[in-house]
Amino acid sequence: MHDFDFQNARYLFTDVDDTLTTDGRLRPETYSAMWRLADAGITIVPVTGGCAGWCDQIIRTWPVQAVIGEGGSFYFSRTANGSVDCRYWADRESHQADRLAIIEAIGSLNPALDLALSKDHHFRLVDVAIDYNQDCRLSDGQVREVMKELVNRGFRVKKSSIHINVARGTFDKCAMARRMAAELFNLSTEQLKAQSVFIGDAPNDESMFAFFPQSVGVANIEPHLDHMKYRPAHVTRNRCGAGFVELADQWLDSIALATAVSRD
Repeated sequence: MHDFDFQNARYLFTDVDDTLTTDGRLRPETYSAMWRLADAGITIVPVTGGCAGWCDQIIRTWPVQAVIGEGGSFYFSRTANGSVDCRYWADRESHQADRLAIIEAIGSLNPALDLALSKDHHFRLVDVAIDYNQDCRLSDGQVREVMKELVNRGFRVKKSSIHINVARGTFDKCAMARRMAAELFNLSTEQLKAQSVFIGDAPNDESMFAFFPQSVGVANIEPHLDHMKYRPAHVTRNRCGAGFVELADQWLDSIALATAVSRD
């Protein structure tokens, strides 16, 4: 990442699972790195496949201005009076109807697979997550089988580092990031590209890697790269949360250097 250019960067979009977290936990140095970036004037927006319940506590307790959840199906943001606002990709009623159809379809898949929904299932608003690598384990072949069958039934299917996320609709992480940036920050597409950095770890981040020129993968993305059409422009030396800290340290060093030069 020695040639990374932070000169115009003002916004950080970051995945959560296995990008901020390390082995399922948010380590103190990673959380501190977010605060240091926020204190330096960087606007942070987590972009996650995580559930609405998780997003609610993130927007209320982390140093972030907004959080995009469930793969881009909604975003939460802070309002001027300190309350939390939720914006859906479509509307809650249609999303709920789609969710019921997805659950029914999953229930009709090969029973030998013994599929389990994620433990956060009841805290989701739009998509449905099948656990394959969090509390349950599916083989690579089983994951491919499940994903192929659900795609054939007309659903949009994405694979994170822990879940198979299933939804209906045209949204994804990047589509909602672009909409949110226009609505909250009044940024055009070109401004968003020029002023933002994205960091992620998995194939479900491909739309973000494709859109943002200044994109970063933490080191644990490397096993996925051969299977990805769109890859990060840079990869950190360290995995998971330590890779995020690596990015934050370099960004903050860049800010400090620019400040020193301007004073001279």
